[in-house]
Amino acid sequence: MTRHFGDPYSGVVEPHLRRAAELAERGRGTTYPNPLVGCVLVRDGLVVGEGFHERAGGPHAEIVALQAAGEAARGATAYVTLEPCAHTGRTGPCTDALIAAGVARVVIGMADPWHVAAGGAELLARAGVEVAFAPDPAPFEELNIEWLHHLRTGCPFVRAKIALTLDARPTLARGMRSALTGERARAFTMRLRSEADAVMVGTGTVAVDDPSLTVRDGDGRASARQPRRIVLTRTEQPSAEARMFNDGLGAVTVLLPDALDPDPSLLSKAAEFVAYDAAGGLVAALDALGESGVTSLLVEAGPRLFSALQASGLIDELVLLHAGGLAGEQAPALFVGEPQDDPATLDRTLRAVEAGIVGSDAVTVWRPRRMDVESL
Repeated sequence: MTRHFGDPYSGVVEPHLRRAAELAERGRGTTYPNPLVGCVLVRDGLVVGEGFHERAGGPHAEIVALQAAGEAARGATAYVTLEPCAHTGRTGPCTDALIAAGVARVVIGMADPWHVAAGGAELLARAGVEVAFAPDPAPFEELNIEWLHHLRTGCPFVRAKIALTLDARPTLARGMRSALTGERARAFTMRLRSEADAVMVGTGTVAVDDPSLTVRDGDGRASARQPRRIVLTRTEQPSAEARMFNDGLGAVTVLLPDALDPDPSLLSKAAEFVAYDAAGGLVAALDALGESGVTSLLVEAGPRLFSALQASGLIDELVLLHAGGLAGEQAPALFVGEPQDDPATLDRTLRAVEAGIVGSDAVTVWRPRRMDVESL
């Protein structure tokens, strides 16, 4: 189950929990490194308060809903997508606020696996609050799949997005940018960017495509909130003349192997640098991003970066935009890695999880089969 097309919460039987998940989605792209959380307060069959977590450091969903409900929260049932926190971070424990407000019952979508914040359900029960969990936590785990992945591995959830011709070519000629997809597909890409903590490309893509990596509307206007822009370097650093270093739309992070010194011309452009262990390769680079707070990473990869990520098993979700045309054999291939050992049967490491139509183009979404095991 994914969320790019359709309603990922259609299987949630409890309508108020489903509403809480829909509210939580409103914080997508702005809460990192915190999870997405929504809350609905119901008393005597009427919704008396709603809330969602909008940004790290801001009030949690339960607090927003309690403030909206006021005195009507006393004796109410709180429906919340994630177990209320039981620790003091930038804000106080939500469990204390629910107890103080006199909430009688709390229905929880999924338990909090983070040991620092976990234990809220037990504290609520000790205080005499009735606590229940949703029978199926899967929709709520999907809601926070990026955060859960980061919690488990320390690395960001890597979503790779690639546009292809029908014969699986990412461009029409080597070394040049080719427009493949239509306006609706580009709008879909803007949506993916807006939902990510950061967008990353390799130095080669900067040289060939000179992308901005910004979120823009249909008229080309930049959105107020922009994801962090990242350039992965291995041997060569990007040109300081590239568009992203000069558009004034937010800092650009250069992910730099520790064997290289930052280019002075990039320092003059106020580029940020995050170092990673060159010997550790891509895994070390993603670790460094995870340590810097990135939980959801959109990679708009060229063939070399895609091949390296795929060969290393580092892609957690692959989004392919299929354009309705053919490039021909002169166009470069998408995958430039080693062939599989057995040419008789395809090694199907990915499974299709979703598909949709955007304008005249098609989108397919794939996840590694290993994630089936991880989710058990």
